[in-house]
Amino acid sequence: MWVGPMIMGGSTPLDVVYDTGSDWLVIEGSFCQSCGGDKYDPAKSAGESIRKAQSLSERNYGSASLTGYEYYDRVCITLNMCLDSFEYFLIESQKGLREPIDGILGLSRNNPSYISPERGNSSGPLYVEALYKAGLIKENKFSFYFN
Repeated sequence: MWVGPMIMGGSTPLDVVYDTGSDWLVIEGSFCQSCGGDKYDPAKSAGESIRKAQSLSERNYGSASLTGYEYYDRVCITLNMCLDSFEYFLIESQKGLREPIDGILGLSRNNPSYISPERGNSSGPLYVEALYKAGLIKENKFSFYFN
């Protein structure tokens, strides 16, 4: 498991798992009673936080079960690499995530049949693809290195 930084709303740092097997960015929300550690309050966004869906939905990741809402907000992987209106999932209740994890950054490829075949032919919002489309990176690729 690789845990790295994510900056929500342009100013709130959180520790997320970089997950190459999932597609959504999911973040523990400030109203989540079952969440530990750092949480994100979209009302404190330096950008414009918008809740997309009015009804609760669910995301499952192995042994983690998450319930929450889809939002749009400013999301940064570094302070100079931000997307101003990126769609993500704000966790309202959860089972399975433990400290130091504040969320999951899905880094899968845009191939829905591998991500979640039961959802049909669509994947969630892909952060690397969005960075590429915004002209913030030169290729729709990422890599890791260990030092």
